[in-house]
Amino acid sequence: MLTRWTIAFLLFISIATQISAGPRYSSRIVEIETGAIRGIILELNSRHLEPVEVFRGVPYAAPPVGPLRFRPPAPPLTWPGTRLADTFGSVCPQKYPDISNKTAALQFMPKGRYHYLKKLLPLLVNQSEDCLFLNIYVPGSGNRGLEAPYAVLVFTHGESFEWGSGNPYDGSVLASYGHVIVVTLNFRLGILGFLKTQPGIDKSDSSGGNLGIKDIAAALRWIKTNIASFGGDSKRVTLIGHDTGAALVNFLLVSPNSKGLFHRVVLLSGAALSPWATIHNPDSIRISVGQQTGCLSSTEGEDEDIAPCLRSRPVQALLDVHIELVRFMPRIAPSLPIDPETPDPEYSMEHASENFITCEVMLGTTTTESYNDFSATDIQYGFEEEERNRVLRTYIRNAYVYHLNEIFSAVRNEYTDWDKPIQHPINIRDSTMEALSDGHTVSPLIRVGYLHARRGAKTFFFHFGYQTKDSDYPQRLGSVRGEDLTYILGMPLVGGMPFFPQNFSRQDMGVAEAVLNFFSNFAKSGDPNGPGVHKDIPDYGTPREKTRYRGLTWEPYEIGTQLYLSVALKPKMKSHYRGHKMAVWLNLIPQLHQPGDDDVSMRHHHFHEREQYYYAGPVRPESFTRLPPPLHPASMADSRLASGDTTECVPNTTSDEELVEVDVVIDGDDDDSELLQRLATRHYYSYTTALGVTVGVGCLLLVLNMLIFAGIYYQRDRDRRRKNLNRSSRSTLSPSTESIPMSQRPATPVGSSRPQSPVICHGEKQELPPCYTMSKNSNLPEAPPPPKTLQRKLKIEKPAPPMRTSSNPPAGTVKKRVHIQEISV
Repeated sequence: MLTRWTIAFLLFISIATQISAGPRYSSRIVEIETGAIRGIILELNSRHLEPVEVFRGVPYAAPPVGPLRFRPPAPPLTWPGTRLADTFGSVCPQKYPDISNKTAALQFMPKGRYHYLKKLLPLLVNQSEDCLFLNIYVPGSGNRGLEAPYAVLVFTHGESFEWGSGNPYDGSVLASYGHVIVVTLNFRLGILGFLKTQPGIDKSDSSGGNLGIKDIAAALRWIKTNIASFGGDSKRVTLIGHDTGAALVNFLLVSPNSKGLFHRVVLLSGAALSPWATIHNPDSIRISVGQQTGCLSSTEGEDEDIAPCLRSRPVQALLDVHIELVRFMPRIAPSLPIDPETPDPEYSMEHASENFITCEVMLGTTTTESYNDFSATDIQYGFEEEERNRVLRTYIRNAYVYHLNEIFSAVRNEYTDWDKPIQHPINIRDSTMEALSDGHTVSPLIRVGYLHARRGAKTFFFHFGYQTKDSDYPQRLGSVRGEDLTYILGMPLVGGMPFFPQNFSRQDMGVAEAVLNFFSNFAKSGDPNGPGVHKDIPDYGTPREKTRYRGLTWEPYEIGTQLYLSVALKPKMKSHYRGHKMAVWLNLIPQLHQPGDDDVSMRHHHFHEREQYYYAGPVRPESFTRLPPPLHPASMADSRLASGDTTECVPNTTSDEELVEVDVVIDGDDDDSELLQRLATRHYYSYTTALGVTVGVGCLLLVLNMLIFAGIYYQRDRDRRRKNLNRSSRSTLSPSTESIPMSQRPATPVGSSRPQSPVICHGEKQELPPCYTMSKNSNLPEAPPPPKTLQRKLKIEKPAPPMRTSSNPPAGTVKKRVHIQEISV
């Protein structure tokens, strides 16, 4: 007994010693430009994964505090000695959702979202303006691995432009399984990261405006300079963005200033063309922030730069500023132009900027991207058509400006099941969520993929439709936004994220391994079909599950085939993801969303329903002024020439073949815009053309049927008249020859085969009146029944006594004459 207590005591001392000792530090010291750094060794909860070396809280820029607030990121500061990278750095100042009251929180978010935030938000408490850090996950073999130098994946977090951090997203499994280096990072958010502090375009690049994007670019420059010291390959950097992070990555993809900082891009559930990716009123937000902080009066100084004044305000005063909220749109976000050389991202993608077409691009979406837009009651019980109309009307008013009634009718018509006159509230909920998902996330993502693929650039598209059985999300909705991220990071192999543990099946593990192979292969070679590191799955499921993805080739997305990979229980290649619905959002609605002639009043574009009860949330005020046209580089060049600016342009490094193709596209103004529109939408089913063809073919068939029926009726009438004529000719009142003796009858013409018809005569040896022929053996067809317009009346009357010449008729004999009278009506 004493021995057992002794062993237990020694075990307790050993565990306590390990806990007090803290993390296990790496044996190597990495030398970078700002000093020496040492990481920690992280053991993974899986015997099939090797440990990883983690460097947490590595600064990539100087702290943006004091005079550096509202300024672009400065180079990082140096430090003496060896820096221990064993803890995460502070997250940037932010104001995340208030979920302290569960009942109130569930009124604007579903239960699955609430449970996720309840575990995520405690990791965002440690806030500081000194937050420009990144975290590096290196395979356990370091720079001595067989695949070194390793490809690099840089993850840009999403959730919101106002809150979030890269710290909660663990890249250790992806690094260990795929033998790649994974980097997560923080960047400035909210007012500190996206407030435009001065009007107009900031050509000096010295003040506020889109600083969060500039922070990501600074982190990429740091990686390009220092990642080789960790065993990474600076020429194989893949930039991944999720949700709002995908929009930021998309902005960097089309920016010429980011050339050479990354070589491949992955956009997950977001794009720069989404209506929520930018704000259209940065000046009004600047004025509101300036007035609330006391940096602007209500009547003066609206054209001043408020950044110097805001630097003197405490950070909490900036977080307490109230910004007007409209549903489905962010309160603050990047504002156009991102930089003077890229005023319009769609224009840059349409004209195929060099950085845009030289990078391989992978795009991914889930089934229900609008899951977070609804309340717990909406998800559980659904809603009726009136609520559906209010939701769609709210989104369209906040996302569009022109012809709102027509856009609303087109969307409602497309997502209504007209075969069912009465629909269940759950079905109405499903169709509404599909409409919002397609409108604000899926269609912009496919638009980016098409613009990238039409120039021959390598593009891959996938739909993540696999569902985790043990989750808080309803199985009926399919995969929801963010559910794919769990598998991309490989969390099923280790039981979930550190802040969100889950129970995963062996089938979940098999899907995770397949996705890990796809992403690691894409980071290494730009092709997800490359040979995986783990060819045999050791213990994750049955043999059928092990080989589920084996032999599957992920074909690239092209404008003709539009192939995409469906990641589901039975993965396979498909084409034209939601084809007809995408045509509505990408072809029909852009044609409707046009201002029209200059003399058209803006009231023509507003909704007929203006009262608040017609909407399901806050809406922005009605606009009575037209939006300014997009500021394209051509118009900017004209303005520079007009102002006397003759700065020499940077030489174009595009090849001669590309120059010829570009010249063909961009010569001209009106004709080119029409040509680009045709080129950009020719692979979609033209909704208006299909509608016109359908109506035309229907009208043609109707006229053809009318002609055919008219011909039939004409022929029938002609045949009827001919038969009546023949019958009348054979029924003329001519004397019958049956009562004439055979010797006195006229001879039958030779060749005539018509038999003689019996007749009924009125007597013999008399002035015979006309007799009616009663033909029974005639070869002529029987006359058709008379039409309804002819009434026949049979009248039988006693005839007058015939004229007698020699003798009376036999007694008791009664002679009758049948008169047939035809009365036409």
